[in-house]
Amino acid sequence: MQVIQTTKQICDEFVLKKHYSHRAPIFWKGYALVENGKIEGVCVFGQPSPPIQKYAFKDRDFRLYELARLVVQTKTKNAASFLVGNALKILEPQPCAIVSFADSEYGHCGYIYQATNWLYTGATVSHDHAYIVDGKRVHPMTLRDMGITNPKEWAKEKGIETIAPMPKYRYFQFSGNKRDKKIMREKLLYHVIKEYPKCEPKRYDDGEKIEMFNMELF
Repeated sequence: MQVIQTTKQICDEFVLKKHYSHRAPIFWKGYALVENGKIEGVCVFGQPSPPIQKYAFKDRDFRLYELARLVVQTKTKNAASFLVGNALKILEPQPCAIVSFADSEYGHCGYIYQATNWLYTGATVSHDHAYIVDGKRVHPMTLRDMGITNPKEWAKEKGIETIAPMPKYRYFQFSGNKRDKKIMREKLLYHVIKEYPKCEPKRYDDGEKIEMFNMELF
């Protein structure tokens, strides 16, 4: 296996077809996991939310990314950790900090981040409500993608059930030399929690395997 930088087009194909959100994030950098000449996964680094950009660090003078999407289809052991760990080594510009979230609604606790020694800084809720539409839990961003600009008002008018959102677990990691990492860690304003969260992992249907060869990158 190897990890190489890749394009938004390739990342979007994996994310739209195989990620549970089926939504492409803001794209800044993308990296592909190549195994036996085939692309078997991607990770996408993009723009963090404004509150994270503003409040996560004191006197930040380095780039801050969000690891916004991670998709791996190979069954090779530790492939996801390999992709994330090696992407961080070649992520530019350096030094840089990275935030990512594990969504408990989908049974995610961030085991990949735990395996690669990210800093856990607690749980957060990114929206006020989730919605039950045709018996399924729907995120407000999904409704906005459908043209519903005010999901809360729309739900009230339609008699749609609203429920409390489930938390997302927030993690940070740093890329750079030892000194750079120490400085960024000292500027982090969130309290680091030593004990990682645990949960029962869930599997979801991520569709058919994507057949994509390395040559398509060039």
